[in-house]
Amino acid sequence: MQNEKKDKVWSAYSLALNLGYMIALPIVLLGVGGVMADKHFNSFPLFVIIGFILAMTASLLTVYVKTKDIISDGTLQTKSKKIK
Repeated sequence: MQNEKKDKVWSAYSLALNLGYMIALPIVLLGVGGVMADKHFNSFPLFVIIGFILAMTASLLTVYVKTKDIISDGTLQTKSKKIK
């Protein structure tokens, strides 16, 4: 009983960390890419805004797919076993 509770807690932490990475990485990568492109083409806000919009779209899609997988499966996958 206690092990199952710990597994669920760690599984929730793992999901939160994964979702954080799924949101943060596109924002950072496309944001930095936008700043670099703006410096190269001397068009400051254009590529930053485009990068931000692409990052939000990519983050939204990855979170949607992850959430859809969790809901359709009914379980949260861990490395060792499924937790209901």
